[in-house]
Amino acid sequence: MTSYTFEEVTRKVTKRVPCRVCGAKMTRSETLSQTINPFNKNPDGTPKTREQIMADLKAKAERWHPWNDIHEKCIATEVARKRTEASS
Repeated sequence: MTSYTFEEVTRKVTKRVPCRVCGAKMTRSETLSQTINPFNKNPDGTPKTREQIMADLKAKAERWHPWNDIHEKCIATEVARKRTEASS
């Protein structure tokens, strides 16, 4: 079986966001990526170029927001508070 390796284009995005519970600033990062391949196409059916992929990743990086915007210690505090409320 033939194996193909396509070039991966990546962009790292880092944002400082406030914790939803305590409000302290924290840093979150993620690496966004796409590959240059004949299946990664534009809406008109033509394969995307490196420049188009970079523009697409830049747009995704600007819209990106971390899903984990709570400190671990705040999660533990919040869980303990909810248990106390539920048992009352």
